[in-house]
Amino acid sequence: MVKSAVRVFELIELFEVERRPLRVATIVQKTGAPQSSVSMLLKTLVTRGYMEFDAATREYCPSVRIAFLGDWVTHVPHRRDAVQDTLRRLANETDETVLLGRQNGMLMQYLSVIDAPHALRFSPAPGTIRPMHRTATGIMLLSALDNDQIGRLLRRYNAEGSHGGPPAKLAETQRAVDFAREHGYYESANLATPGAGVIATLLATSIRGQRLSIGVGGPIERLHKRRGPLLKALLSIARSS
Repeated sequence: MVKSAVRVFELIELFEVERRPLRVATIVQKTGAPQSSVSMLLKTLVTRGYMEFDAATREYCPSVRIAFLGDWVTHVPHRRDAVQDTLRRLANETDETVLLGRQNGMLMQYLSVIDAPHALRFSPAPGTIRPMHRTATGIMLLSALDNDQIGRLLRRYNAEGSHGGPPAKLAETQRAVDFAREHGYYESANLATPGAGVIATLLATSIRGQRLSIGVGGPIERLHKRRGPLLKALLSIARSS
């Protein structure tokens, strides 16, 4: 990989997680990148208009240009709303963490995360990559593939064995996928994060030919108590998108 390109996206993802202006020292501490490289990168981004610098506080912050840079990508064909609008509507209706996932090779990646307002919440960082079979959003993405594709993907995952997690169990995963296909959603508990669960489904419309999964996540006990209204809101909003 091109190191400078990787650092640009790590920097943008850091601001997305922190959601506040940051000084160079803080960025260096959190990314582990050399201070000279971080400083040069920030100055370049300021010059290009993608970053703003406050001379009084010595803090950097992404510019409004960043917010609109890829907005067109997430617009559903023939609809005015972007996917982010769908996520915000679901977050407002449920008061739980909302997640958007996509297939990234043989893994699942959270493209966007809107945190719940509760102190106790499920809060993976945007950009987090997890095994497809270890997340509810991943199971839903697998449900959009045919069984032969799923088998090849899981066998490849097990053969590489470099992801640090337990091997995928093909029969168990197939049962989960069959449930997702039959019911139109999948609910996980303690699958990837102890104490946390996610209820997920597929967005009705693919984006540029790619299926995306959307879910609501939180502590298992709270999800269980609110399962009915959460599932209703999730399916309603996903089907209208």
